[in-house]
Formats: sequence, C-alpha cells, structure tokens
Amino acid sequence: MTTRRLLAATAVAASLAAPVAAPAFAHEGHAHGGEEPKPVVTTAAPTLEASSSDFELVAVAQGKTLLVHLDRFATNEPVNGATVEVSADGEATTASPVSGEEGVYRLDPSWLSKPGSHEVTVSVTAADAADLLIGTLEIPAGAAEAQTGGAQGVSAVLGQVRNDSGLMLGAVMVFLLGVLTTVALTQRGRTRTVAGAALVGIGLLLASGAAFAHGDEDHSHGDEDKGKAPAAAVPMGATGASESPRRLPDGSLYVPKPSQRLLSVRTIVAKPQEAAQTVQLIGQVIADPNGGGHIQATQSGRIEPGDKGLPYVGQRVEAGQILAYIAPAVTFVDRSGIQQQIATVEQELVIAESRLQRLRKLEGSVPQRDIEEAEANLNGLRKRRAALSPALTTKEALRAPISGVVTANNIKAGQVVEGRDQVLFEIVDPSRLMVEAVAFDPRVANSVRGATATTADGVTLSLVHLGHSLALRQQAIPLLFQIDTPPQGLSVGQPVRIVAQIQGKASGIVLPRQSVVRNASGQPIVWQHDTPQRFVARPVRTQPVDGDTVLVLAGVEPEARIVTDGAGLLNQVR
Repeated sequence: MTTRRLLAATAVAASLAAPVAAPAFAHEGHAHGGEEPKPVVTTAAPTLEASSSDFELVAVAQGKTLLVHLDRFATNEPVNGATVEVSADGEATTASPVSGEEGVYRLDPSWLSKPGSHEVTVSVTAADAADLLIGTLEIPAGAAEAQTGGAQGVSAVLGQVRNDSGLMLGAVMVFLLGVLTTVALTQRGRTRTVAGAALVGIGLLLASGAAFAHGDEDHSHGDEDKGKAPAAAVPMGATGASESPRRLPDGSLYVPKPSQRLLSVRTIVAKPQEAAQTVQLIGQVIADPNGGGHIQATQSGRIEPGDKGLPYVGQRVEAGQILAYIAPAVTFVDRSGIQQQIATVEQELVIAESRLQRLRKLEGSVPQRDIEEAEANLNGLRKRRAALSPALTTKEALRAPISGVVTANNIKAGQVVEGRDQVLFEIVDPSRLMVEAVAFDPRVANSVRGATATTADGVTLSLVHLGHSLALRQQAIPLLFQIDTPPQGLSVGQPVRIVAQIQGKASGIVLPRQSVVRNASGQPIVWQHDTPQRFVARPVRTQPVDGDTVLVLAGVEPEARIVTDGAGLLNQVR
C-alpha cells in the first residue's frame, strides 16, 4: 500500500513538474521571432557603455574611482587630449587623463559610493568633435559596501546572497530539501509518503533545470547562461568574474577595452563600393632579359682569379669589371708546334731584314719595287711573330656584362673549363625584375588591365602588364609583368600569387586583406564591432581586389564596423 502511494505521489509530482520544466527547454538557445537576443556579459566591476556617431566610451567603477576609456567610434582609436566631464546626481566632475595610458581618463565622484541606478551624462570635447553620451551606471549594494569597506565575512556573504536572486533561490531550495529530508526520515505513514513524493518532485524539477530558466531576470554565473538584456546595457554586479577576453555562448567575443588596446584593435565603417573583376594566377619572379647576364668562356683553359679575386654569390659587381681570367689550355704537342713556328718565323725575319738592308744600300741601282716587296715581307713576318707569341701567354679576361649581383658562381680558382656552353657566372640586376605567369583562359590574357602579386611572406608587388606570348606552353598562355620598384630581398624563381584585374565591375565592401580570417571550420569570416566590448563573427564571401584588399560580396551590412587590425588576434580568443 505504501509503495502504491509513493508511486502515485511520484506520478503526481512528475506531472506537476513537467509543465514547469517544459518552458525551460522551449527557451534553450532559441529565438522567438525578431532579433536574436544577445548574451549577457557579466563584468567584475560596474560598467557603463555608451556610443555616439563620433565617440565610444566604456566607464568602469573601480572603488571610488571611475575610469573612462574613450575611443573613436569609427576607427576604435583612443582619443587623447580630450576634455571629459561626467555628470550624475547633480554633480559634475571633470576627468583627468591617466598618465601612460592612451584615451583613459579618471575621476573620483562622490555619487559612485552610493548604490543604485545613476543616470550619467558624459560631455566629450576633442580637437575635432564634441558630443554628449548618456547611459545608466548600476552600482549594486554589495559593490557599494565593498567600496566603503562595510560588510565583511559572513555579512558580506549574506549581502551577496540578498543581491543575487539566483543565490537566494538556491538557498531556499537547499533549505526546503533539508526540511523534507528530515520529515521523511523522522515521520511515518502519510506524512512520510508526502515528504518523499515532494523530494522526488523537487529532484525532477532541479534535473529539468526549470529553476534556472524562469522569468526575465539574469541568472547567469559565467559564460554558460544566456539572457535577454543587450550587451550594450550590461547589468553590473560585483560577481568577481574575470575581465580577460572570452568567447560568449553565441560565439561572439567579449573583449574589454584594456585588452583592445593591447591587441591594437582598429575598425573601419563598411561602405559599399565598386571594384574591378579579378582573377588569381600563379607565377614566379624572373630576371629582366636586359637586367641579367651569363658569363661563359670562349676557349678552354684554367681559371685564374681577377684582380679582386673571384666574386662570390651575393656580391655586387659593376659592368666591365674583370671577374676572372682564363689561361689558355695548350697541350705539349701544340706548345712544341707553336714554338717551332715562332722559331721559323724569327729565322725568316732575320733573313728578310738582311735582304732589306742590302736593297736599301743599292737604292737607285735596283728597282724600287724590290725594296717595297722586301719591306712588305718583313712586316708580314713581324706580324706573324706577334700573333704566335701571345698564344702561349695571353689570358682571356671574363668581364661582367652588366652591373648587378652575382647569383651563381660555378667555378673555382685553378679549375679547367671546357667548351662554351658552361655558364661560369650569373648576374642579375635586382632593380629590374619581372614576373611570369600562365593563364589557361585566353579571355584573361586579352583583358588584363593591371595586377598585383603577393609573395609567401606577404610582400605586395605592383605589376605592370607587358603582354603575353602567342605560343602556348603546355596548353597555357605565358603572361609577362614588370615589377614596379622591386623591394629588397626578392629572389629570382620565387613563387608569387598574382591578382589580375580584368574587364567588368563587382559591387561590395572593400576591406584590407588582414580583416578576413578563418574560423575553426575554415570558413572566411570578419569580426564586426557590435558594441564597445563585444565582437561578432560574420561569415563572408570575398574576391581579391589586389594584394592588399579584398571585396566582400556578401555577409557584411553597410555601416557595420569591421575590424581591420587585430582580427587575427581576436580570432584566437577562446
């Protein structure tokens, strides 16, 4: 009988708990029409957020001091040198800038120690703009007592429980469970059955989570809870929560102003624009034919260093500079033959000189023609000797054809080189480099209007389209671009990614390339500055405009503030 009563009471309790538990699941993470509710952000100190078309501020109460972080609304840049006057409860106080902090001002108003709601008006006067920002700063009683050094120990705990409805509800539930457990253990009969049923019912109620889902109050105790109050109107309670950047349950980020300063977060207001259609190509850096040279030998021989030694890779050389010598390689047989020819020529030279002297002594009695023939014969022999003598001693000088940097040195001192096909040195002028790419679509080759290239380390190159080849290379059309003012450190053969602008226009929002990052699933996103301390990820569809900018075709609304600097660091916040 007792078992049946217990089961019946359990069923009744469960039926009573079910309707209460159902709304808890109905409200779990779902919107009911209209704008999706924003998560509640609990801060460690009472905080006021306000913004206007020119400024954005976050005021944080720290004890008896109010710190005001003032930024530009559009760019999120700190505002320095402004006059900040804060008015509340009929008291106006001018804030003073904090030394060493950009855009931070402090003041010590008397109303800050009073708990309750304070309507705060902040007057900001900067060099180029002035504005009024209005907001409400909630000072909880616990915080006020902590500021005044009032409640301590058990009193502080009781005060915190009184100020937190969630803690108060939990305390009531614990007390009720204790009473019911005592009754169930000490009483018998119907009273014990009812107490047991109540315990089971409360257990089901707690398991369903209904106790934490009712009403419109904020029951959040960390990142796991959601509410309906917008982040801009942050409920301020001295909960002791960390003020470090953190990811909220909806995937957005809570980044306090001090952290934004450390990360150098900057934004831009999205404006619809038109940009040229683009295509991406893969290319590599090559040397300009007029800015590169190969040095080869015209004969076989042995390498001898030049006057300044052999040039090394990376050394700059000037046009005409002797890089090395080649001593002709003459075999023993060839050397003997040349020496025999020289000896024969010298013998004939002596005979010719003697004959010419005799004819000159007989000048007038011998024909003048004989004298001239003797002189011509003598001169010819002298030239033959002059031509044969250097064959054994004259060296070939290898000179730099252009001014530039040695990119290859394929020889060593004393090395014997053979033939003309061997490249001894390669020289490249770093100020005259080009980019070669290939396109498989003939329409791209015929419609390129401009291009930029980006190296693997992020260096952007401005390119000038020179033309394309009429001969296909592996079914692709080679395109040639001139690099406008090549930067230092660029190497021949370095791969680059080319963004070529072609005919046609596309509409969207132009953003710096570093604004677009990828989420955990690899999807491209941008971070939107939603409220002063909240950032929301927006999936986007983009196309490159050039090496530094992209065109967002979808995913960003006009006038939205998009993070341009620090997006990669924000993306790492967990």
